Amino acid sequence: MPGRPRMPIGTFGEIATRQISARRYRASARLRDWDGRTRQVTATGVSASAAKSALKVRIAERLRAGDASGVLTADSSFVDLADAWLEDLWLDADRSDGTKEVYERELRTLVLPTFRNLTIREVTVGRVERFLREQRSRSYARAKHSRTILSMVLAFAVRREIVGRNPVKETSRLKKPKHVPRALTAEQLALIRTAAREWRSEPGVLGPRPDGQVRDVIEVMLGTATRIGEVLAIRKRDVDVTSSVPTVTVNGSIVVRKGAGVVRQPKTKTGESRVVAIPPFAAAVFRRRLVRLAQQPDDHLIFFTRSGTALAPHNVRRTLREMLKSVGLDGIDISPHAFRRTGATLLAHQVSIEAAAEVLGHSTPATTRAHYAEPDRRVNVASAHVLEQLAPAREEDPESDG
Repeated sequence: MPGRPRMPIGTFGEIATRQISARRYRASARLRDWDGRTRQVTATGVSASAAKSALKVRIAERLRAGDASGVLTADSSFVDLADAWLEDLWLDADRSDGTKEVYERELRTLVLPTFRNLTIREVTVGRVERFLREQRSRSYARAKHSRTILSMVLAFAVRREIVGRNPVKETSRLKKPKHVPRALTAEQLALIRTAAREWRSEPGVLGPRPDGQVRDVIEVMLGTATRIGEVLAIRKRDVDVTSSVPTVTVNGSIVVRKGAGVVRQPKTKTGESRVVAIPPFAAAVFRRRLVRLAQQPDDHLIFFTRSGTALAPHNVRRTLREMLKSVGLDGIDISPHAFRRTGATLLAHQVSIEAAAEVLGHSTPATTRAHYAEPDRRVNVASAHVLEQLAPAREEDPESDG
C-alpha cells in the first residue's frame, strides 16, 4: 500500500495538545522543515489555546531561521514575499541605489495597498487584471509602473519555486496612448526667459533676491539638451570655454538618496559620459559662472546652494513652476525635460536625428524620435522635383508645324 503523502515544505500536521500540569499544556505537531526533514515541534502555554499559539509562533520562527528559499510558500502573506523580494533587490550590484529606492517606493505606494491582505496564492490573474484596469483608469504611467513592480515580485516567487507561474504575464496588454513629442515654441521660450529674468525682482518682494541660477540652468539645458540632474552635476573641470569650440563633458548626475540627501553620482542615467559642443549663449553662462568660481577647486559644482552644496532637482522644478505661473504658463505642461525636447527637435530638423541622439546620449535614434524630437511637418519641396521625373511624355502640338 502507498505510504502517507509527504507534506509540502513549510507545512505542519494536526496540532495535538495535552495537559502536563495543573496550569500547563503542551502542543505538538509534525513539521516538514525548510530542509525537507519532518520533525516533531512542541510548545507550552497556560491553556490549550495558548500552547497552540505558542507552537505556531515557534514554527514560524523556525522557518524564518532556515534557508530563505524555503521560508515562503504559496500560502504565505504577499507582504512577506514583497519583503523577501526587496531584500534580494538590495543585494543586486547591477542596479543603482536610486533605482532600488524607486522600486521600493513604488512597491509600497502602488502595489501593497491592494495586495497586502492576500496570500501569494490569492494573487490570481483575475485579481491582477482588475488591479491593472483600475490603475489604468487613473493613468497609463501608473498602470505601467504597477505592472512592472508586481511582475518582478511574482517572478521572484517563480524563481524560488513558491508558485509555478507569474499571473501578471497572462493579463491583458496595456495599450500605450499615442504620444507626440512637443518642442517649445519661440513665443513660449521668450515668455520663459522673461519670467526667469524678472522673477521676484519687482519692488516690495519679501525675502532674499533670486541669485539667477535657475535662469542660467534653463539656458544651459537649452544649449546642451541635457537632463536636469546632468546639468546640476557639471563641475568646473567639466567645462572648456577656452577652445575655438566650447565643450562640456557630461559625466555625472545629481540624485536624492535616502539617508544621504542630495549627492552627485559619477555617472549619467545611461552610465555613459559624453562631450557636447555648446553654443555661444550657453558658453557665456559658463564663463560668467566660472569667474565667480575662480578661487574654488576644479571639482566645485557650477550650480550650487548658498552653502555650496548641490542643488536638488525637485527644488529647481518647483522654482520653474513658480516662474511659469508668473507669466501665465502654469496651465501648460512645461518641465525641465521640455528644454531637452526643444533642443532635440531643433537638432533633428536641422542636422539629423542621429546627431540629436548623440547629443542626448541615446544609444539609438529610435528613442530620440519616439520621445524627444517633434515630427518635422514642413513640406519637402525637393520631393516634387524628384517625382516630376514620372510625368507623362509630352506629345507635339500638330498646329505648331505651321
